[in-house]
Amino acid sequence: MSEEECSINEETPILEILKEIREGTRDPKKLPADIRQDCVEHLWHVEGQPTAMIAQILAVSDKTIRRDKEVIRERNAQKLTTNDRLKILGELLAKANTTHENLMRLARSKDGSLQEKGLVGSYASKAIEELIELYQSLGYFPSKPMQIEADIHYSQEEESTPSKLKEELFRLEGIVNSKGIVDPKIAELIETVKGQIALAEAKTGIKELKTRIDDIEKGQGTV
Repeated sequence: MSEEECSINEETPILEILKEIREGTRDPKKLPADIRQDCVEHLWHVEGQPTAMIAQILAVSDKTIRRDKEVIRERNAQKLTTNDRLKILGELLAKANTTHENLMRLARSKDGSLQEKGLVGSYASKAIEELIELYQSLGYFPSKPMQIEADIHYSQEEESTPSKLKEELFRLEGIVNSKGIVDPKIAELIETVKGQIALAEAKTGIKELKTRIDDIEKGQGTV
């Protein structure tokens, strides 16, 4: 084993090794196979380099890089224990929460129109829905609605239609105005809700328009 190979161990950062290779102070041809594969994994997964470019950086053939990639796939598959998978789920949840918070911050921003804020708000809800679907697909949440017995009286009139939401917003705005409440956060929330209601009304209008056109095309409606 050469002196250069001895200078590399598991504690040597891959970024440092790649930096030295790119600067020409380290010969990539003298890398041990496991260290080279770690470099391949970084260039492949982190930097998104294609096979030919990785081969050029590490001074080996494309065939060697393809073999290294197969080793990396097998190595990573073997590493995934049940605990590892739970950690990955935890990371996905954290990323989803961050995405949701960023979207909600955009929805409350002073920039942008009401429609744009409402659209961002709908994206935030969609992010949560997709996360739930992911957990359902993995068996962590039930895919069917849970039957919950509770003493709740619910009627069709109590649904949160755009009209009902407008009435509730009007009531809340009345409370704010009558009490002389001056709070920038409340003002932002009111504007955000208005945008979301406008978006909901647009969706309802589109649905009614589609139904009307379908009826006319079927000869079941009148102009």
